[in-house]
Amino acid sequence: MNGAAPGRQRSEVAPGRRRSVVASGRLRRVVAPGLTVLALVLVWQAASSFGNLAAVVPSPLDVLRQMGDDAHYYPQNAAATMSSAAQGYLWGNGIAIVLALCTLPFPRVQALLERVAVGAIALPLIAIAPLLAIAFPGDTPSVILAAQAVVFTTLVATILGLNSVDKTSVEVIRACGGSEWTVIRKVRLPAAIPSCVAGLQVAAPSAILGAIIGEYMGGARGLGVAMVQAQGAFDVPRAWGLAIVTSLLAAVAFLVLPAATRLALPWTRSVDTVLGARAERRRSRGGGGLAGLRRAVVALVSTVVGVVLCWWLLVLVVPGGSAVARGPLEVLSYFADGDTQLVTSDGEAQGALSYLVSSLGRTLVDAGVGFAAGLVLAVLTAVLAHEFPVVERILMPISIALRSVPIVAAMPLLALVFGRGVVAVTILIAVMTFFPVLVNLLLAMKAVPRSATDLFSAIGAGRRQRVVKLLMPYSSQALLASVKVALPLSVGAAMVAEWLATGHGLGASMTVAATLSDYNFVWGGVAAVLLTSLAAYHIANALEDSALRRLE
Repeated sequence: MNGAAPGRQRSEVAPGRRRSVVASGRLRRVVAPGLTVLALVLVWQAASSFGNLAAVVPSPLDVLRQMGDDAHYYPQNAAATMSSAAQGYLWGNGIAIVLALCTLPFPRVQALLERVAVGAIALPLIAIAPLLAIAFPGDTPSVILAAQAVVFTTLVATILGLNSVDKTSVEVIRACGGSEWTVIRKVRLPAAIPSCVAGLQVAAPSAILGAIIGEYMGGARGLGVAMVQAQGAFDVPRAWGLAIVTSLLAAVAFLVLPAATRLALPWTRSVDTVLGARAERRRSRGGGGLAGLRRAVVALVSTVVGVVLCWWLLVLVVPGGSAVARGPLEVLSYFADGDTQLVTSDGEAQGALSYLVSSLGRTLVDAGVGFAAGLVLAVLTAVLAHEFPVVERILMPISIALRSVPIVAAMPLLALVFGRGVVAVTILIAVMTFFPVLVNLLLAMKAVPRSATDLFSAIGAGRRQRVVKLLMPYSSQALLASVKVALPLSVGAAMVAEWLATGHGLGASMTVAATLSDYNFVWGGVAAVLLTSLAAYHIANALEDSALRRLE
């Protein structure tokens, strides 16, 4: 009897200890984000009492009071915005996933599809929003912009997941007589779920932002319209309250999806993937040298032809587009005419073509600096978040908040704080670049096989060796895929920043041209941005191929 008592006591205490450990773990996961929010509120309070910032940064208490007074004001506007965002989210992601699945057996078609998607995400909002407002009634422009904002991100993430599978599993299915569709259904599709979910996560705040920008540039209702009205009346507390509501909606959309996926598909919590299948598919295209040069030339020519063809079809089929649309031949003759003179932002007369080239060069410099800053910061943050989970719990709420604030609302504040130069533009573009790279890279690092991690621990490798020799090589494909997503986003963000703040670059010059109804220049700028973004995509794609060849 006495000998049995201690055993019973131990069996009774153990579950209690387990519950205590689980509770303390949950508490730690809540405390870090809570402290982060508290620190942000304290910084906010300090900024609201600092000199010139007090005019545009109200105190947290003032914003809370205004939000309380506007409690009846949010539901109807939020419902309109979320309706447009949800429709665009479903349409854009549905199209991206279906196209990725249908073109997987056809690598060349898939490569062409990726280029078309780059063109969709690279379309400048300041150019296409007026066209959409003329061509489509009601909330349709917001739905289209929401879909445009998500299709490329989800497409790249889905393709990455479908191709990042165990090559041995693929070969076993094929050896048993299975078709390519059997491989997709049995191997690729289950393995693609984590990457696809990460893409859908990144796309959720983007869809909300796309809908708000559509409302901001011509909508009839929604949070974007309410924000325009608040800014027009210089009702600063209400504008901040609307920005907070937008951030909360984006944060909920970002966090709900992975939680729902873990509940519905618990086996996706642990997935081992390798890069062999992707490398094998790339290798089937042929080697480098002359063949690689020939492929590059063919890709370049097909890209230019595709842009011109889509451009021509757009002018023909968009309802009401003739009011602002200009065809390729019209724009070409406009820029070929050496007598066309435009007044630049400096007040000097300059030829249309040289003005376009110089404005584009300024935009590319702005985008390049911001992209590099965001990329480096995202990689460092991903490494720290993987090695120290508390860093992820602290920084992720900040990342979500920064990514979900509409850039049309954030840029004026950044310009006031940091001036109208390269610093404010760099911060905005870095935020746009930082978020998709961080999410995809962190997911890839977490998917490193436990056996590989255990091997490095067994041989006594330090943290630096594990990061350099294991984590970064393993996640290089996800990093390069994220670069392909972030490059067009950085160009678009640079143009919006130039439009709202700096007054220089292609974003500002296209806005002035649209105001003066010089749609030839506007459409020339659209074509220049598309071709530039596609060239950046090809460069990133070449880097991806080179990295994968080294990993074979």
